[in-house]
Amino acid sequence: MPQGIKCSGNEKTVIAGLPKIPSYEGEFPSPLQYMWYVPERSEVFKLEISDTEIRRWIKKAAAYHGIPQVLLAIILQQENGPNATTFQKVGQFAERSITTFGALVDKHLWGIFPDAISKGSSGFANMSRAALIDAAEYTESTYGKNPLSSEARYRVFGIDQDTRVSGDDWKADLYYCASHLRQLIDRVTGSRCHNGVITMSQLREVIKSYNGSGSLAEKYADDAMRTLQDAIAGTATLYFYEE
Repeated sequence: MPQGIKCSGNEKTVIAGLPKIPSYEGEFPSPLQYMWYVPERSEVFKLEISDTEIRRWIKKAAAYHGIPQVLLAIILQQENGPNATTFQKVGQFAERSITTFGALVDKHLWGIFPDAISKGSSGFANMSRAALIDAAEYTESTYGKNPLSSEARYRVFGIDQDTRVSGDDWKADLYYCASHLRQLIDRVTGSRCHNGVITMSQLREVIKSYNGSGSLAEKYADDAMRTLQDAIAGTATLYFYEE
């Protein structure tokens, strides 16, 4: 194990007393049903990737980073509001695509794009460039592994999708997001290499931290926890959660 790394990489965090949540198998109401994605070798001739398959990616990303699957599902729902209109979804897709393009150009030709574009939040999980890079480096230095599993990282023709750019690839986005959530779990619990249970109040703090701080982050967390409680009660749906 490299010097300074103390975690095994197999740590797992669960939510204390979380009741069973209904599994969803339908289509995503949001985001727009188009994505940036480099296929695996077995997917080269596929015309589309089903929403169920994407939910499998979500489950694998959560498992790889040892975070609750439902936490990643909630964050994705918060960042891709199910009540968005078609106009809003198209606008969101365009805005995030421009941000991703700016980040990719800046990665190779530093400084061409304004920071307000290239360093903004983008991708499936709407992560900022700084948060993504910090989380990826945290995973490497603390957990001794790449933020992407080998399966998620290497695609057709051996293409390496660990680009560290949000929005460049939906599957990679999920792993980067899960990596950041693992980082936030450690931070909120004050336990490096957290392995065990978190309370519902700690879960709320993790969700709040994903959005930053202040009143908007508080509302973000309250909305997310309300969605979770409604899903448990059967009065709301977690569109990105499938067992």
